[in-house]
Amino acid sequence: MKAVWYSEDGARLLVQTDNGRIFETADFETWKLNDSGSLPPKSGTGGARLQSIGNRTFSLGAKNLYATDNGGRTWLNLTGFNNESVVGGGADTLAVSPKNPLEIVIGNSRGVWRTADGGITWHGLNNALPNLAVAKLTAQRTAVLKNGNTIRFEAGMWQSAGGFALAAGSVVTAGNEAIVYSGSAAGRFAVSRDGGKTWLESQQQAAGAVKQIWVDPTRGDNALAVAGNRLYRTVNGGGFWDDVTGTMPAMELNAVTADSSAAVIYAATDRGIFTAKVSLNDAGPAAADWEALNAGLPASPAVDVVYNVDGTLTSALEGYGIFETPAPHRTRLVRILNGADLTERAAAPGSLVSVTGAALKSASAGSLAYPVLGNSASGTQLQVPFEAVPGVMTLSLESASGLWTLPLTVRESAPAVFVDSDGAPLLLDAETGLVIDPKNALAAGSKVQILATGLGRVTPDWPTGKEAPAEAPPAVMGKVSAFLDGVPLEVTKATLAPGYIGYYTVELQLPALVNRGANELKLVMNGGTSNTVRIYLEQQ
Repeated sequence: MKAVWYSEDGARLLVQTDNGRIFETADFETWKLNDSGSLPPKSGTGGARLQSIGNRTFSLGAKNLYATDNGGRTWLNLTGFNNESVVGGGADTLAVSPKNPLEIVIGNSRGVWRTADGGITWHGLNNALPNLAVAKLTAQRTAVLKNGNTIRFEAGMWQSAGGFALAAGSVVTAGNEAIVYSGSAAGRFAVSRDGGKTWLESQQQAAGAVKQIWVDPTRGDNALAVAGNRLYRTVNGGGFWDDVTGTMPAMELNAVTADSSAAVIYAATDRGIFTAKVSLNDAGPAAADWEALNAGLPASPAVDVVYNVDGTLTSALEGYGIFETPAPHRTRLVRILNGADLTERAAAPGSLVSVTGAALKSASAGSLAYPVLGNSASGTQLQVPFEAVPGVMTLSLESASGLWTLPLTVRESAPAVFVDSDGAPLLLDAETGLVIDPKNALAAGSKVQILATGLGRVTPDWPTGKEAPAEAPPAVMGKVSAFLDGVPLEVTKATLAPGYIGYYTVELQLPALVNRGANELKLVMNGGTSNTVRIYLEQQ
C-alpha cells in the first residue's frame, strides 16, 4: 500500500495500491476502483505515520502500531503478540477515522488491516481488494510476484513456492539446451547455440526495450519477442527478426505466447488479452484481425499470458490476479484427445476419447463404429471399440455442420489417469467406493482405487458402449503396474469401473511406510506410461 486515508466525513475509506490505482469502500467488504479523476476531500488524519486524535497519539513503526495517552512517556503496542506483528511487517501508512478514534486502518506489505476497537482485534480488508502484485507467469498455475516470491495453485488453493530471481535490465529465455535467446533493455537481440557460453548479436534494433521472449517448444529456431508496443518474429534462430505487429491497435505490449501448430498468438497488453493468426514456421504475413478476449475479465492491464500444454490459456491481470480459460482457438479446432487428461496420446481398445470443437452425430473407422457417448457444442465423447486392432486408424467424424477425417493411433494399451481441472487424480475409497477429496491425505497401508482409461481388452469380453456391471466387472487382460515416486506398488486388481463406460479402476495397496506429503504416481502397461499425478500421503 502506498497510502490509506478516510474521506473528510469518514464515510469512505480509500487506498492507493503499489501500482498507483485508488480503490474505495464504504462497507469494508466491497471495493470499487476510483477512476473518476476526482477524489473526496481527505480527512486531516490521513496518511501520516504519526497522528493525534484527542489525547491519544498513534505512531506507526516498521512492523507495529503504537499509542500513547500521556505525551509519549509510555507507549502501548497495538499490533504485537509474542514479539511478532499480527498484521505483518512492512507497514507504510496509517489512517484514523474522523468519526471514531477507535477505528484505525494500517496499510502494509500484506494489504489493508482495520480495527474498530482501538487495536484489541484486527481484520483484513483484502479478500475483495484487487492488489495481487503479479510480475510474471513462469509455468501453468505458477506466478512470480513483484517482491520475488513464487506462488503456485495446488490442491484448490494458491500456496507459497519459495523465491525466484527476477531478471533486471534484460530478458533471457531458453528454447532448449541448444539455443538461448537474449533481449536487452537497449532493444538488442542475441542468440547462443552453446548454452550461453558465446553469443551472436543481431544487427537489428527493436523499437524499445525487449520485455519478453517466447520460444517455440517444438522448434527452437522459431521465437517471438515483445519490445515496446511492437511484436517481432524469427524463424531462423535469431538470424533475422521481422516486425509482425500488423494491425494491432496502438497499445503497450507486455507479453506474448503462441500455439505454433495452429499459427495462433496471444498477447498481454495494457488493454487486456488479444489474439491473432501469425505463421510461426515461415516468414509469412504480419498479424491481422486482432481480436480482444476480455469478456468476463476485469478492465485492467494484462501483465502476462501463457498458453499451456493442456490447451488452457492463463493470464495475469494487474492487481486482479490470475485467470484461466480453455484457449479459444482450441475450442474452434476439431481434435482427438485422450478422455482422461485431454492430451494428445494414443488410445487402446475400450478407451474413452474426446473430440474437441464438434458435436458429432457419428464416428467410425472403416466398418467399425465408435459409439457417441455424449456431445455438446464444444466437443464429443467417444469410446474406442473393444474390437479395434492396434495401428493408425483414419477416423471419420460427422456432425450437423461438417465432416472430418482425423488419424487416431490405437495400441494394445495406453494407460491414462483421469484428472480434474486442477490436475488432481480421481480416487475412490476401495472399501466404500466413495470419491476421495484430492486435498485429503491418504493413509499409509490403505487401499485406494484410481480411475483410468486405455487399459485395453478385458475378460470376459464386454460390449462396447455399455456400462460395466456392478457385480464381477470384467478384468483387464494385461498386467498393470503402478509406481509411487518410482517405487513399485502392489496392484491388487484392475477391472472396468462399475457403472461407467470407458473407465477402468486400478486398485492399489499403499505401503505401510510412505514419504509423508506429496508423492508422484503413474501407471505402466506394456511399456506405455500414463500421465504422472500427485497424491498426498500421511502415516497412520
